Amino acid sequence: MKWLLKYISPERQQRLLQQIQQMLHAGTTPALCQAGDSAAPLMADKRLWMASESSSEGGNKPLFPLFSGKLGAGKADCPLGLRKSKAEKIAEREQQLLDIAHELLNRDGFADFSMDKLVRASGYSKGTLYNHFSSKEDCLSALCLRGMAMMEDMFSRAAAFDGTLREKILAMNVAYHLYASLQPTLSLAVLSAKTPSFTEKTSAARSELIDECDLRVTRIVDDIYRNAIEQGYLQDSPELTVELMAFISWAQAFGLNALMTTACDITAVSRALGTNVALISCNILLDGMGFKPLSSEWDYQASWERVERDVFAPEMAQLGALK
Repeated sequence: MKWLLKYISPERQQRLLQQIQQMLHAGTTPALCQAGDSAAPLMADKRLWMASESSSEGGNKPLFPLFSGKLGAGKADCPLGLRKSKAEKIAEREQQLLDIAHELLNRDGFADFSMDKLVRASGYSKGTLYNHFSSKEDCLSALCLRGMAMMEDMFSRAAAFDGTLREKILAMNVAYHLYASLQPTLSLAVLSAKTPSFTEKTSAARSELIDECDLRVTRIVDDIYRNAIEQGYLQDSPELTVELMAFISWAQAFGLNALMTTACDITAVSRALGTNVALISCNILLDGMGFKPLSSEWDYQASWERVERDVFAPEMAQLGALK
């Protein structure tokens, strides 16, 4: 319903809904496509397809059942331009190719990935693939961008957690831990996307998107540390700037999770399994910065569990299904 609010008043929304429901009960699809006055212009807008996917309460019950699941229907169904555009079809195909590439990476690793393998696995021609990706590196960079977008979403949810500023940093550690556990390949791919061998073979447009996403993720963390200093939870120190604190936090989380997900057979790693080493490491780091409340003054194990339950329930369910 949120898309419709941009176009019509509540009164017109109700009239439109009643008109559509009457047509649905009458089984007159052609009549709906030819609807007059206020209905036809609105139904010609592709955004109505999106409105059909959820109710105004945010549930899964379609608001307009006739439209649900029919995006991309043939010309005979309705002539008002409700089919997918060429650009939408291309974007959808690119996501399908990235899904397949992701599976190949999980199976074979970065070193053995090739466009030829993607051609065989996808069933598309090499020409079609190169319409989407300028090179193997460009394809892998697109996957990196997908992973960074996932991380941005999780960090944004962590930053919105209803807790202290230190709990928000803790929530980002929970986010990174879950992200690395659910997407071990993508979590490591971010480094590859920034190496010269990748950047020089990645399209300029995709490189720009990666840089923009990278900046947004960094700013999420920067803002928490900056607010902590302004509110007196952290001391302002020229030796430990916001930029340094954000980098050290990322280095700690990245290194720990990389080892825990890819090097479990190493003695130093295997003997730490079974403990919440991510929480312990985070507390040691933040206590060392003097980030209040200190771990001696707050139950951060309870905070960690609350973040898992209140912020990342879907990811926790996915992780549980993998075990």
